[in-house]
Amino acid sequence: MTKTARLDLRLTADQKTLIEQAAAIEGATAAGFAITTLIERAAETVYRARIAILPAEAWEEFVRTLDEQPELPAATRALLSEPTAPREGTP
Repeated sequence: MTKTARLDLRLTADQKTLIEQAAAIEGATAAGFAITTLIERAAETVYRARIAILPAEAWEEFVRTLDEQPELPAATRALLSEPTAPREGTP
């Protein structure tokens, strides 16, 4: 995959030094280390934002709600009780 997009960052000297030290420990370039770390953190953040964590009581209420049989409106019940036309190719 060709990398064409850019992300420019301004850092303090201490931040840059810390990133360079961490990259050296990992055997990576500072840029490679930064990209890998940013991507991992971004994926984790997006994942956490997309899941719902509920306390046990709220989870039980959620499951009960899903299991309930809702009362269908009269118009829907009437529609469902009407005979349907046979589909093409069925006897």
